[in-house]
Amino acid sequence: MQWGETVDTVSTCAHLDDVLVIVFAIWRPDHPFPDDLGKVFVARIPPDEFVATVEEAADLLHVELG
Repeated sequence: MQWGETVDTVSTCAHLDDVLVIVFAIWRPDHPFPDDLGKVFVARIPPDEFVATVEEAADLLHVELG
């Protein structure tokens, strides 16, 4: 899935157990922080908190974009 310029610089995968684990790596050579290239980052978040964050972001976008 290509999402556009916000996230098209990363490769991701997610795993759901008791927490949502998002693993991502930045691959685009022109990334503004070259030291991040080749590193693997991991974020852990409770599923309910992730859903609330996404819903809040969608609501904000809806208000801004109309």
